[in-house]
Amino acid sequence: MSVAEYQRFAEQFVDLIVDPKRPWLVRYIVTGGLDRIPTDEEIDSGDFALRVLNRIRRLEQEGTEIIEASLYEALSDGDKDFLVPYTRKWAKKAGFSREELRMLLKMGKSSSLRQSFKKLNSKFAFRSGGKTKIPHSQLGKILSRAEQLRPAIEKILQEQFSDTSHTLEEILGYCRKDFPEACDFLTLHIQRFRQAFNHNRVVSRAKTRISARAGVLADAMAGTDYGLAFSTSIEKVGEARRATRRQGPPLDSPQISD
Repeated sequence: MSVAEYQRFAEQFVDLIVDPKRPWLVRYIVTGGLDRIPTDEEIDSGDFALRVLNRIRRLEQEGTEIIEASLYEALSDGDKDFLVPYTRKWAKKAGFSREELRMLLKMGKSSSLRQSFKKLNSKFAFRSGGKTKIPHSQLGKILSRAEQLRPAIEKILQEQFSDTSHTLEEILGYCRKDFPEACDFLTLHIQRFRQAFNHNRVVSRAKTRISARAGVLADAMAGTDYGLAFSTSIEKVGEARRATRRQGPPLDSPQISD
């Protein structure tokens, strides 16, 4: 394998990493997902999709990150100047073959993940149901998440309404110094965060004041770890607040840790 081939791979792979359509890939990488290259059979069978789901679920529930801080920061910021040479050196040091590089590029494509999910879904009898149910004891965590996110989102909205030319990713980057945990969470779920901005039921609840809109967006995003729809998340945060006002300390509200 030549240096030029590793360089070409690094450029192509980093393009997949920084693509906002593939937020799952960053989350997969920060949990050490690249420690094993999937085979065509694993992608085609659905085993790859299951591995992605398990790793991302572990990250969201436990905050498990097993990469160095500099790489995590570069992945969060989409820093291609850092990521391309880092990826080239990583691939060259590992001595990946052309076939292994091909599989890494295939793995990173959303179409491959969708294909794997289809195979995974075909193995189980999924059925749609009502609202996602969560234990009452977890309401405190959802409320804590909403309170953690609100000031960060308000700052982000203030920046956006100031006619800045910066992208959402850039705004999250420089807001991180004041709200590191909240901005890390929003970066990991940036596609869902974008959807919340444009969701009719979310924006219709607070169209004017920035502080009110920030509160609604924070409530909508707070249930992400539990797979809640925006409206359900807002409802559960409201339920938790009412319980807090009625009961005070008895409602468990542990600190959120990313």
